[in-house]
Amino acid sequence: QQVSPHAILAVTFTNKAAAEMRVRIEELLQTPMRSLWIGTFHGMAHRFLRLHWQRAGLPENFQVLDSDDQYRLIRRVLKNLNLDEERYPPKQLQWWINHQKDNGLRADKIPQDHHPYTAVAIKVYKEYQQLCVDRGLIDFAELLLLNCELLSSNAELRVHYQQRFQHILIDEFQDTNAIQYRWFS
Repeated sequence: QQVSPHAILAVTFTNKAAAEMRVRIEELLQTPMRSLWIGTFHGMAHRFLRLHWQRAGLPENFQVLDSDDQYRLIRRVLKNLNLDEERYPPKQLQWWINHQKDNGLRADKIPQDHHPYTAVAIKVYKEYQQLCVDRGLIDFAELLLLNCELLSSNAELRVHYQQRFQHILIDEFQDTNAIQYRWFS
């Protein structure tokens, strides 16, 4: 259709689907497509932050936490705050923090519902996030949230990518969550 492959951003949910997309496009065009933006939501967000680490306020060598590392860091926060893991299970807090980020919420933007658990969860979220910042770490949910924040606060960068990517293809669009939707709207 006379569209430059470099004007297309294609995202999907799994590494397997992204690899399949890349192989099909390379076969179709008969050329390697390493420079194209084809991948998972998190992969594309990671690539974006590697390019714009300074604007995102990250150290150049920032590290991405996997789920197990995130869990261990939350356990450390609980220990630092002298909170009982039986009463505040780390897995539950991990899910809660990720859920807040998936909805685009930083700890200071979470509405107070006057429930004691929420107050503690917010405190854990704040402490966890500060530890991540201090250590140059980001979790998977942070990849997308930070992308959205950077694009919404930086008009020059936003316009650059809006002009570059004339076509955005999202595989299984109906399965996007709030932050994924916000990233592309």
